[in-house]
Order: sequence, then structure tokens, then C-alpha cells
Amino acid sequence: MAIINKDVIAVKGIMDMALAIPDYQRPYKWQAEHVNQLFDDVMHHSEQAAYRLGTLVLCREQHSGKFDIVDGQQRLLTLTLFIDALYRELALTSSATSRSTPRPLKLGLLSTQFSSPESIKNLSHNAALLQSRVRRLTFDEQNKLLGFLLGQCELICITLDNLSEAFQFFDSQNARGKPLAPYDLLKAYHLREIGIQDKHAEAGCVEAWELAATSVENNQPSQLQVVMSHHLYRLRRWARGRSGRTFTNQEIGVFKGVNLANTVFPFVDRFRAANYAVDLYNADPARQWDLNQRHFPFQIDQIMVNGRRFFEYIHYYIALHHRLFVQVHPVLQPVLEVLNHYPGKHRTGDGYVRNLFECAVLFYVDKFGEHSLEQVVWLCFFWSYRIRLTHHTVQLITVDNAGSGQGKFDAGLIQVIANALHPKEVLSFMVPMLSANDLDGNQTQVEDLLECFKAKRYFIDAQ
Repeated sequence: MAIINKDVIAVKGIMDMALAIPDYQRPYKWQAEHVNQLFDDVMHHSEQAAYRLGTLVLCREQHSGKFDIVDGQQRLLTLTLFIDALYRELALTSSATSRSTPRPLKLGLLSTQFSSPESIKNLSHNAALLQSRVRRLTFDEQNKLLGFLLGQCELICITLDNLSEAFQFFDSQNARGKPLAPYDLLKAYHLREIGIQDKHAEAGCVEAWELAATSVENNQPSQLQVVMSHHLYRLRRWARGRSGRTFTNQEIGVFKGVNLANTVFPFVDRFRAANYAVDLYNADPARQWDLNQRHFPFQIDQIMVNGRRFFEYIHYYIALHHRLFVQVHPVLQPVLEVLNHYPGKHRTGDGYVRNLFECAVLFYVDKFGEHSLEQVVWLCFFWSYRIRLTHHTVQLITVDNAGSGQGKFDAGLIQVIANALHPKEVLSFMVPMLSANDLDGNQTQVEDLLECFKAKRYFIDAQ
């Protein structure tokens, strides 16, 4: 494979190149959350000597000498908008105050003619977003940030001279090469966030993480993947009324939060106080006598505390999920006896509904413990499995709409739990009674589920 260059290049060096977006590239799709994450990451690392932003794959055009972007278009376009926003704000301040500003770079990608309405809309929106965020900085902060972005932020730039080989390289990196999963990216991020005072815990964090990330059976997801992707990620999104369908590398910001060592805003004080109190309690010599240890007071939808507490957060919920659904909590046993044995349980749609049920129960137990748990477990069952009985086919979007509160008849329970101050507010949640008219006539292998509805009088007989 004819790789011309493989260099680490500062963003300024990339912007000086004759870059082009070829016609085969997909539309520009980055949303506000991705742009904000990039902005926050750059700001967070702006005191470092260098900050690596990822990999860029280019193909040099033989005739024009331009460099077609094969991989990295989304990030590169956003960086271009970011730099342009800084230049614009610096120029406005300079014209009003006669202060000197850096000479603008020629940002060639800004002259690209985009035909996709999706690209045009997202570019316009993200440019306005970046302009708004840059505007909140002082002139000196803007100037310093621009210098860091251009000079200290870097990309691994791989340049090839053959398009087919460029695609082959891209495919090998993203398929056969097994790119880093979101779990791997978060592990690396939070290991970097571990403070000096917590370095003694780093080896333990890695060991516990790798153990949870190991699949018990080949080709089966690990405990880590199941709990993070299907429970914690979705609940952290759903509790805010947002979609939580698929956990990807673009969504790792859901598990990033505050660093207690360098975040001084008042809202962080409660986490800092809890962090100090838990460590002080566990370090008391009396704990060596009574063997009593306190965990950090986690909540699923809390602001994430970066570093050691992130690893503890993940393992705390892996253990809670295991206690509830794998060991089978006694209160859950009657419901799980049905869910583990009814004929249709292995179907994909039934798996989505089972996940919705588990998320609701986990979210409640996390907040209210075992208070009125038996009643709540059946409430969660009726809420989630009503979807199964009223739909011939259950898709992920159906369950996602219910979880995020966007469903027509089956929404709201996750949000009720998130906002409740007492279990009675959850118990007062009304699941519409099921009737014969609601049932999908083509349903099969769900008779055991229907019998549960009838036995608990959640079914209205049409006669």
C-alpha cells in the first residue's frame, strides 16, 4: 500500500493543505452535542503542551495536487468552523478597540459548495453554535485558544496516492483493524483524569474494568457492555427525555463529567463534599475492625465525576444489575419466572421490551431502594410488556420512544421516577388497562404474558 506520509501534524499545518471534500463523502452530520464535546475537550486540555484530536486519512490527487478527505471530514469541518468563529470574534474586537489579532489563515474548506440540504443545515447551525460559545470568552481567552488550537492540537495524518488503497486502508482501520470501542475510549479518558492523590487506585480500576469487559461466552457481550450500553447509557439519556438507542463513539460524552480537582463551580461542591466524606470514612482505622466500607452515593442520572469515581460508578451498577436480574432478587422472582420462560422471549423485539423493563426497575431501585418494590416491579412489567402485547413487531425505536417519553400511550414512567421525591409518586403512575381491542391479532408466543395481565386484573374483558 503506497502510504506517502504518516505524520503527526498540527491543525495549522492541516489547514494550510489544499483540502477537498470528494463527491463520494457522506453529508456533514455532526449535531450540537458533538460540537460541544469537541469545544469542551479542547478547552479542557488547553494547558497541555499538545493535544491529539484523532486520525485523518487523505488521498492525494495526481492531477490537481489536492488532498481528498477519505476519513475525518466531520471533525475537520467542525475544526474549520471553530477556527473561523475565533477569527471572526477577534476581528470584531480588534476593529472596535484597535487591538492586534493574528493574521487569518485561508480556510479552504469554507469555500466548498455543499449540495446536501442536511450538510447545509448542520453547518449553519454548528457555525452559529461555535460563534455563540466563542463570544462568551474574553479577547485574551479567544487569542490563547486560537493559538492552542492551531499550534498544539494535532492530528495523525495518513496520506496515500491511490484512492482504492485509501478506501482499503480506511476499511482495515474501521473493520478488520477493530477500532477502539466507546468503552475503550472512556477507559483511556478517565484514566487520564485520575488525580495524583488517586494514582494508587489506578491498577485496581484497570483490573476490575478488564474483568468486567471479558465476555463469559465467545461472541456474547460482556457485563460491561450490557450494563453500560443497554442500561446506564439509555437511562442517562431517557431521564432527560432524549433518545438512547445505540451507544457509539459519538456518544461517550454521556459518561464524561467534572474533574473535582480543577472544577470550582458551586454545583460541584456537593460531589467534592461526598468524595471527601466517603474517603475519610473508609480511611478510618476502625474500618479495619468492623470491615464496614461506604461507597460513593451514586445515582444513575447524576453528573459524572471523572477519574476513579467513574470506574466505581460503572462497577457499582454492574453489581446492582447482577443482584437484581442475574442472581434474581426474591421480589423479582415471580415476574422473571415468566419472562425467562415464555415462548417468545428470544425474539429481538422481546429483548428490547425486556431491556425497558429492567431499566425501569433498576432506575427505581437506584433511587428508592426496596420500598414498595413488589408493587413497582409489577407496575414496570405492565408498562413495558403492554408494548409487546399491542404491537405485532417491536422495534428499537418503539422502546426508545417509550423510555424517552415520546411514545403515544406508553411513555412517562422513566421521567416520573426521575422527578419523583417519594415512591408514592411512582405508584400513582397510571398504566392504561389492556383490553381485547388493544391486542394485536397476529401476536404469537405471548400467552403467558397475557395471563399475567389477566391474573393481576390489568385486562378488561370485552364481554
